[in-house]
Amino acid sequence: QIAENKKALMEATELREAESQENMKTIAEATEGKDSVQTALTVLKTFYEGAAFVQRKFVPTNSDREGNTVADKAPEVFDSEYKGSQESSKGIVGLLEVILTDFDRTISTVTEEEGESAEAFATFKSENEADTNSKEESVGMKEDEVANIESDLVELADSKTSAEESHKQALDELSKLHSMCVAGEETYEERVAKRQKEIEALKDAHDMLENWQ
Repeated sequence: QIAENKKALMEATELREAESQENMKTIAEATEGKDSVQTALTVLKTFYEGAAFVQRKFVPTNSDREGNTVADKAPEVFDSEYKGSQESSKGIVGLLEVILTDFDRTISTVTEEEGESAEAFATFKSENEADTNSKEESVGMKEDEVANIESDLVELADSKTSAEESHKQALDELSKLHSMCVAGEETYEERVAKRQKEIEALKDAHDMLENWQ
């Protein structure tokens, strides 16, 4: 279980780091794109607004009382290109503004997702490490218990050996005492025979003394 916890945490850490790097890359690219679009918008708006201002305010020379020149009186085909550019500018600016909004949304969304992922990982990491520490403490306590039991078993084995030695010594002593008791016992016949031999020996000694005198 402890090994599984550590493996899971290691894998989750690797995934979180990879995800975070990808999110940071996305945010950086979106920010760079946003800045580029913002710059383009500023340039375009400045350009087209300036052109419109000139178109409204500038009165060319050699014009009539209404400000029309010979070119203005030419067929419409000659000024259609400029008017088309003015109209298309609105479409370009609008498209860039949509892209700018998309970049803003991407930055906001990815930033929020990164925060949520980081918070979820921090919670998982904290719970995982707490569970691992608890299990390691439990294992440590059990190892201590096993060590104590093994120590008690060694003491019991030593006590058993000592008791067996004491028992053997006691048996040896009993055997010796038994041998002495059995060897020291004499039957009635043996005692009579022994006394008879002693009497015979005394008689022999008495006879020897008398003969010597």
